[in-house]
Amino acid sequence: MSEDERYRTSTQFRAWSFTPASLLAQRIQTNENAALRVRAAVQRIREARARSTDSHDAEKEAANVTIPDGEIDCLTVEEELKLVTFYCRQALELGDFLKVATDVKATAVQYIKRFYISNSVMTYNPADVLKTALFFSTKTENHYISIADFAKRLPNTKEADVLALEFLLTQGLRFMFDVRHPFRALEGAVMEMLAVAKREFPFLPGGARPAAKPDRLEQRVMEAHGKAREYLKISALLTDVYFHFTPSQIMMASLLIVDSKLLEWYIDSKLPSTMDQGSMRMKVLSTIGQCADLLKSVNPFRSKDEADLERKHIKPLGKKLNKCRNPEKMDIQGLQRAKREGEDGLDEKVIKKRKLEREQSAKEGEDLFGPKLK
Repeated sequence: MSEDERYRTSTQFRAWSFTPASLLAQRIQTNENAALRVRAAVQRIREARARSTDSHDAEKEAANVTIPDGEIDCLTVEEELKLVTFYCRQALELGDFLKVATDVKATAVQYIKRFYISNSVMTYNPADVLKTALFFSTKTENHYISIADFAKRLPNTKEADVLALEFLLTQGLRFMFDVRHPFRALEGAVMEMLAVAKREFPFLPGGARPAAKPDRLEQRVMEAHGKAREYLKISALLTDVYFHFTPSQIMMASLLIVDSKLLEWYIDSKLPSTMDQGSMRMKVLSTIGQCADLLKSVNPFRSKDEADLERKHIKPLGKKLNKCRNPEKMDIQGLQRAKREGEDGLDEKVIKKRKLEREQSAKEGEDLFGPKLK
């Protein structure tokens, strides 16, 4: 079985590979559904307050949930994506603070991006999700940190805050936790090129003899290695390349950005002499070029001024998010506690509503992964 065939059996290819159009369509659907639920939840709370005859209960409810006046201005798809990207970068910075491995940070970011394909930031706060994703990735990447130690190292964070969203996260990931990164592919390519540079073998096995070895090959390989790795550690994680390209394609795209001639020489050395190299070469370079264009949309070497400018642009979106969050999903721990404690003392209408939700959930239970998250 070839490497390509093995990748096609992975859950990353089967469940998390999309065309740009299909990915956008899913995000639009998620955004529209979330906006409808936010407005419906706000309307239910307004109606409940209008019906309330007990001023004490009304004051208690008002203290728990703040509802803005007028029509709810929900986030657009583009605004949601900007917030998700910002919090993915925050996850990377949090990983640096905790000194976790690169694979742990990269996997956590992919968990966040996958989760928000079928869930909205208006439903689940990304500031909370990123902590849960990072903690969960320490387990899936075999760099486990105990929940007590993890929460203790984060300011204003309790163990329950991290664990509250863990099951919802795994549902959003459809219980598929494997993430294939391009880091190993880069290390393999660098090892091959260095072997050629040091004349440990004259040309790459299985391929045709390249026209000529590039000048200063060893030095160029080492320089390209460091720069390409930065694109993989930042740009690849903050764009959608994982959804559209294979790890090897992402790796080669990073090399194309930092040293195009070196990458072209490497590709030529890998193409078998028995095939039509011209058409295959054009096809490979076209695909890698598209990936490189996406990678270049995020600068991995941004300055402090650029980082400050991003925060300045995100701040209004954060304020808008606070005004359009689903009020029924703000207290995840409270919802879970209510489920554990049962329905004693609940209003009759709430009991009926939950009964209907359970019946609907049972109907959808034939789905392998259960009902859709709301």
